[in-house]
Formats: sequence, C-alpha cells, structure tokens
Amino acid sequence: MPIYIYGCAHCGSELTVSHSMVEIMEDCEVCEVSGSLTRRPSIFSSVKKKPEQKQKVGDHVKSFIEEAKQDLNQQKDDLEKKNDWNIIRSIHFN
Repeated sequence: MPIYIYGCAHCGSELTVSHSMVEIMEDCEVCEVSGSLTRRPSIFSSVKKKPEQKQKVGDHVKSFIEEAKQDLNQQKDDLEKKNDWNIIRSIHFN
C-alpha cells in the first residue's frame, strides 16, 4: 500500500499513513478535529535492481540463434531417421 503524508490545519501535526489509493483521511488523530487533514505531496523512490552480469546487446540474439540451430539440427536428424525408416519399410514390406 502507498504511504501518504497528511498535515493538520488545526494543530499543525504531520501524519504518515499507509492506506489504499481510494481512501482519504480527513480526521486528525492527534487533535481529533474532523475535516482538518490535507494530503501533502510526498516523494517516493523506486529501487531498480541492476542485473548482476552485464550482457552485450547482441549476446541474447546470438544465444537465440545458437539454440535455434540446435533445434533445426535435431529436427533434421529426426526427419532423416524417419525417411530412412520409410525407405527401409518400402523395400522390405512391399
């Protein structure tokens, strides 16, 4: 949940409250005056975790190409085995 900062116009206290985006606090918990709170701008920060290992732009592409080559070679081998079996079957069973 987001953290909001409220200021009381009556007693001057500042409250830091965590609640959903649709909620709005209006009553001060310190002086208990109704409708005295206004939301103040707050600064937030987000921390992005940097990747542990830096990759060059083309590394991902090269990796994909190598995997694709391996897949194609495997499919080629499977088709050759299937064609060899079809040739053997056609010779012996026809």
